Order: sequence, then structure tokens, then C-alpha cells
Amino acid sequence: MLGALSAGKKAATYGYKKYGVPGAVVAGTGGAVGVVVAKKGAKALVKSKAEDVASDEEGSNDVETGSSSETHDDSAGLE
Repeated sequence: MLGALSAGKKAATYGYKKYGVPGAVVAGTGGAVGVVVAKKGAKALVKSKAEDVASDEEGSNDVETGSSSETHDDSAGLE
């Protein structure tokens, strides 16, 4: 959480210099909330990727029948 507070403080300083007290409040709040949202999004993305890898490893032990790499093109007979 220290990262969000540091980002909020820096954003508040910038907002204060540019727009005064209202700018400090808006920029500081927006900076802190933005960091928190970005961290949660990154965690969710990493977690979903880890679950995908785990499910792929689990499914790779099963024996599949047939070939899914074969393709069939029906457009050749349409001419």
C-alpha cells in the first residue's frame, strides 16, 4: 500500500502546484486509486494465467483421439 500513498502524494503535489487545493485533492485521490486498481488488475491477470497453465498441464496427461490440426476447406468446390 505504500506505493499507492507515494503515488498519491506525488500526484497531489503536482495538482497543488498546477490548480491549487482542489487540484491536489482530485489528483492525489486519482493517483492513489489508479495505482490500487492497476495492482489489482495485474494480480487478477497473473492469477488467471497461472490457472490456465495449471489446467493445461492437467489436461495434457489425457490421451486425445483424432487430430484437431486437420482442416477442411469447402470453398474450393464453390467456383
